[in-house]
Parts: sequence; C-alpha cells; structure tokens
Amino acid sequence: MRNNSNYFVWLVFISLILMSCGEKQPKKQEKKKDYKEFQTVKAEPAEIQNTLNLTGRIVPIQKVDIIAEVQGRAQNMRKTFKEGTSFRKGELLLSLDDNKFRYNLNAQKSQFVSALVNAMADVQLDYPNEFPKWNTFLQEIDVEKSLPTLPEATNQQLKNFLNDKNIYNLYYTIKSQEETLRDYRIYAPFSGSVTMAMIDAGDLVRPGAKLGEFIRTDVYEVKAAVTANDIKEFEVGQEVELYVRNIDRKVMAKIKRLGTSVDAATQAVNVFLEVPGEGLKEGMYVESNFVKGAFNNAIEVDKHLISRENRIYVIKDSTVVAKQIEVLQTKESKSIITGLEKGDQMITEKTNNPIAGIKAVPKA
Repeated sequence: MRNNSNYFVWLVFISLILMSCGEKQPKKQEKKKDYKEFQTVKAEPAEIQNTLNLTGRIVPIQKVDIIAEVQGRAQNMRKTFKEGTSFRKGELLLSLDDNKFRYNLNAQKSQFVSALVNAMADVQLDYPNEFPKWNTFLQEIDVEKSLPTLPEATNQQLKNFLNDKNIYNLYYTIKSQEETLRDYRIYAPFSGSVTMAMIDAGDLVRPGAKLGEFIRTDVYEVKAAVTANDIKEFEVGQEVELYVRNIDRKVMAKIKRLGTSVDAATQAVNVFLEVPGEGLKEGMYVESNFVKGAFNNAIEVDKHLISRENRIYVIKDSTVVAKQIEVLQTKESKSIITGLEKGDQMITEKTNNPIAGIKAVPKA
C-alpha cells in the first residue's frame, strides 16, 4: 500500500515538470528597427511677455573737425586748446597771429581811401545829388575797422565813372580780405568740449591742417540697434529708459529718428535717441529692456529648430510631421513662436536633412 502511494506522488511530480517545460516562454517585445529616435519635448503654449531689448552706445549729437583756413602761428590763449577743455558757444577756441595780414589789409584800405578822395571832386561837380552820401561814406571809413556798406549809385553814368576809377574792385577785394581776417580767430560753434587737440602755442599752422575735434556735451545721441521684428514697436517721440553700464545709472531718452534699412549681417535696425549729456561721455554703452504687451499661446524655442519655411518638426502617430508656425519675435538664439498645440512632441535636435514623413519615436 505504501509503495503505491509513493508511486502516485512521483507520477504527479513528473507530470508537473513536463507541463511547465511544455509552456512557451513569452518573447520580449522588440522595437522596430526602422523607427528613428529623437529627443523631444512636449509643447506647452502660454502667455509670454513681449520684452523689447535695445543696446547701443553714446555718440556726439554734434561733432566738428577744427580746420585751419589760413596760415599763421598759434597764439597763447586764456584757455588752453587741449583735450577735455570746455568752451561756451561763441567763445574763442584758437587764435593765429594775424599781424602781417592785418597790416597788408590796412594798406589796401588806405589805397581805397586815396582812390575815393581823388574821385570825389568829379562826383561833386558832375553828380551833385549823389555827392552827400558818398562823402558821408568816405568820412565813416576807419582803416582799423571793417569798411561800411557801400552806397548805392542810382545814376548809371556815376556807376561807370566809379568803375573806371577802380572803386568797386578795390572795395570788394577789401571786403573779401576782411572775411579772411576773421579766419584767424576760431570760435566755438556750440557749447562743448575738445576731444582731440593737435596743436600747441607757437606751432606754425598751414591752411587745411586739422587742429582738433570739438563735440557738443550738453546733449548726446544714442545709436542703438533693435531687431527688424521689434522696430514696429518704436516710434519717434517715444521716451525710453536707458541703463548706462559704465556708471550704473538710468537716464531717460527720447527717440528722434528710426533707421530705414536692415543691417545684412545682424538683421538689426538702428534707432537714434537723444539723451541729456550730464554725467555722460562719448562711447558709453547703454541698454534697455522693457515689456510692451504679451504674446498669447506662444512658446520660446531655439532659433535653429525653425526651418526656412517657418516649420518645426513634431512626432505625431509615430511619424515626423513638419508643422507650420508663425515667428512672433527673434532675439539672439531664441525665437517666440505660435502654431503648436499643447502636448505636441516637438523635436529638439538639430537635423541637417528634411525628416518629414519618416517613422520616429521620442527617446526614452
């Protein structure tokens, strides 16, 4: 009886082993080899602030080269013509020795007076009505001063007579020389400061020589660059707060002009702002970041993910799809776009070739 029981137990044990060996092992599911994997991120459209960025540097609103018109030696001045020296509008910047030229000019005036005196006897005799004003003119002449205004000869015969006596030629030659004499004094065209000086007292100056540079300092201009997309957000007369990096200070500026062309290299447009000059210097850098509205249902992406046709690749139903988007704003390496739906699997890898239509799955 015991032997039969043992036999039955062994029979059950062997049957169980055979049954377990007969079951098929489940095969591990493998991914299809023709599915390409891409790094992706799920799109989450939201409201993004429209932050405008403006950068540039301070430049003079007025800048002139000081050029010599005549020849002479530079003279000592109460204020030295040196870099950093400030002058008010109309104040004397430079003076050249004009003694020789002035003496020659006075000699010409004396010759003119002699010629006019010799002609006055005939004028008094032949043109008695014209004589008083010409005589008054003669009495007003001072060789140390500019010639007074020449009287008008209403009689044609008198004009011919004065021309014959060389009166008009002498007069206008002297007036031309008087204008040249003024070139020996150079005055500040506006209130400002010397930024470059290339002359010292006693130096011989020749006509056409550059003596220095002079800029206006009570007000400056900022030449700033903004993206071509952002230029529509600016208008003439608009006030903009600028941050001056060099002095850690904020100043208010007003837009005076807007550029009309786009820089081919930077795709930026110039904006010109006027800013008070107190405490500022030429060459200082400024920047401004301010919010102007917001973009709805927008996403910020790397600029290189957008194709030339304004499309972005997404994975939909295990297939790569080129989805049309709209670029709202571009700054440096980022762009703000719209056109993607929440949950879209946006491919974030840079691709060199078109991949639309291929089978793909997101990387795990």
